Amino acid sequence: MAGYQIQEKTPAFIHKNILSKGDGIQIDAIQLCHRDKVLDFLRSHYYLEEPLTIGSYPKEQDPEDEKFNMSQITHGTCLMALNEERIVGVLISGLKHSNEADHLFEDAARFGPTKWGTALKILACAERESNVYVRYNVLKALHIHILAVDAQLRGHTIGASLIEEIKKLGRHLGYPLLTLDCTSYYSAKLCERLHMDLVNVIKYDE
Repeated sequence: MAGYQIQEKTPAFIHKNILSKGDGIQIDAIQLCHRDKVLDFLRSHYYLEEPLTIGSYPKEQDPEDEKFNMSQITHGTCLMALNEERIVGVLISGLKHSNEADHLFEDAARFGPTKWGTALKILACAERESNVYVRYNVLKALHIHILAVDAQLRGHTIGASLIEEIKKLGRHLGYPLLTLDCTSYYSAKLCERLHMDLVNVIKYDE
């Protein structure tokens, strides 16, 4: 079910340290020097099964999709979960403003009937219909573009830990709202367990 958009209000407070978990998983900020390793991880554990990617032709991810997601690293709001030196989870997020839907529709028109252009149009519709800025009376939000976990380690709360940590970072940076689009049943159920609000649904068959 594409177009899930889930929000949680985040009052400001002082962020302390990046999360370190006692079970050997540590969460840290992604730096530009990690770009290639993060992209390799996403190619193995995200794009191969992400519904918006595999649900249209060609099955492979669009290079513009990868380019956009990697550009978010410069915002300082992207996180990775590490088991020693190995990446086992990635969260990619960045800033969006109240005119985000307009920008998405413009980009969708620019890329036309390409795979990336089609995905942008779906996301633009979700953004416009959810209208979180009026709903929550905010002018900006921190938006999660990607949440990916190593396929062999799913069910070990790594995804939940990444979301909880980005909430803390978002509060520290002064973001009043956290949003994301859930393109799978599992990510939607995770956000439901984290008590986030479901504000919009777009069915894949539509």
